[in-house]
Amino acid sequence: MKNILILNGSPRGKKGNTAKLVDNFITGLKERSSNLIIENIELYKKNINSCTGCFSCWNKTPGKCIFNDDMKDLISSYVNADLVIWATPLYHFGMTSIMKRFTERTLPINKPDIVKYDETYTHPQRYDMNTKKNILISTAGFPEAHNFEVLIDQLKKITGGKVSESILTVMGELLSVKALENRISWYLDAVQQAGREFISQCSFNKETKDLLKEELVPIDDFVEMANLTQKTEEKIRTEKSRKGYNLLKLMGHSFVPNNANGIDAILEMEFTDLNESNHFIIKDNSCQLEKGPSNNFSAKIITSYEIWQKISQGDLDGPQAMMDGLYRIEGDFDLIQKLDIIFGSSKGKQDSKRQKVNKDSRLLGQKAMGISFIPWVFSWIFIESNLFAGVFLPLLVSLGLVAIKNKNYEITYFEKMNTLYFSILSIISLFDYQLLSNIGIELNYFAVASIWGLSVLFNTALTSDYSKYDYEEDLEDNPIFIKTNNILTLFWALMFVGQGVAMIILKNYGYLKYSPLLYILILVAIKFTDYFSKKYPEYIAKGKLKKNIFSS
Repeated sequence: MKNILILNGSPRGKKGNTAKLVDNFITGLKERSSNLIIENIELYKKNINSCTGCFSCWNKTPGKCIFNDDMKDLISSYVNADLVIWATPLYHFGMTSIMKRFTERTLPINKPDIVKYDETYTHPQRYDMNTKKNILISTAGFPEAHNFEVLIDQLKKITGGKVSESILTVMGELLSVKALENRISWYLDAVQQAGREFISQCSFNKETKDLLKEELVPIDDFVEMANLTQKTEEKIRTEKSRKGYNLLKLMGHSFVPNNANGIDAILEMEFTDLNESNHFIIKDNSCQLEKGPSNNFSAKIITSYEIWQKISQGDLDGPQAMMDGLYRIEGDFDLIQKLDIIFGSSKGKQDSKRQKVNKDSRLLGQKAMGISFIPWVFSWIFIESNLFAGVFLPLLVSLGLVAIKNKNYEITYFEKMNTLYFSILSIISLFDYQLLSNIGIELNYFAVASIWGLSVLFNTALTSDYSKYDYEEDLEDNPIFIKTNNILTLFWALMFVGQGVAMIILKNYGYLKYSPLLYILILVAIKFTDYFSKKYPEYIAKGKLKKNIFSS
């Protein structure tokens, strides 16, 4: 199985819910086979005329349609494909009109004769299609699988009964709800597993089939969510007073109990433009929405209905919106940082894109940054008095740390630059150690300052390689996390410059015996870093909102 043709019949093309299923299925295929040739056709972009029933493709020009449109190439792709993935959402209990138009235009593949095949009368085909595999992937808005019956029967007729497997997803609209990503990620995992199995055995295992038949969420939850999102004149008129409450009800459906272990808190939401407050009670791995404000909230989010709706739908990035002053926080900022995990838009560190590692490892986080300074400590102490201890030993320690981490851990920018710097320093020492014995300490200070400062300009802020392990989720793209670490990294770079300048002054004025006092600055900087990394994000969260937030 090498040539794979995807026939996407959705008017949304690659942006639709059906396409999301196809993408995950293809991911599974690719994991088991690297030599696949995949052609992904978005039918709505193609020029396909409707069949007129003239039968010229049978009588006047056998196998050739009267229309000179895109179907000529599409039929060629269809005939030559080893696997055809029929991807169409369910539109009024059947395939989409563009998919139907495509199937009608495949008539030239058949001959006009009527023959009996397997107790059924049909038309013989012009090409050998017996080895072709077909898979149906579809989504439906209703919560029951029987709605696919017409579509299944229709595709079986079109393919001569050769539909190998199907992925038929009820409640399909939930696939595009960002807040539910974590809650329904198990289903997309099952779709990927189906791809792995099909490329290996041309079928799905029973366990996978059973998973694919399960509801994405309980039917009662789905019906409530679906009805809340349908905007009719009557609903807009009668539910205006419950607008904020209904938005939070949708948010509540994205709650992930397993991600709320040990949390006992009250989260209050105030919509300033609606003059409405409601609150969630999160306790014992459950979440209950209550009307009205709380008298004892753990954390409170103050914003407008429009802003929070955009954040909930994924149209606005939550942290960036906070940076822009579109909402502010009162109370427990740590609880706010966990909302993406508790309410399902993030998988958390346990399923992170980063490698699965023990967060308490000495080779990660702030402990690892401390270890990365060991070569510098040796060099600062010995570089002007002992060539081996001040130059070559730091290089060996740097190389050893990289070697230890290389197999199981991420090697940070700082660790790479340490190895490069001490390698260069070792080469310099072989030609002019006298230079290093005179200015080695100052050189080290300015070098480490450059390494830290340049990381902000050309890489990721150096401190972020370590501080990201202090949080429950990936924060590499979080604007608050980025800004905090940029400030801290530049602060450390300036401190190292200051130490270098101070060392020059102490040397020139004969006060070198006081140089150990410079190390006190590092202790102060460490304390400041710990304080700033916690307080600065809270300062942003509690900052003043833009005036439009409070306008009604």
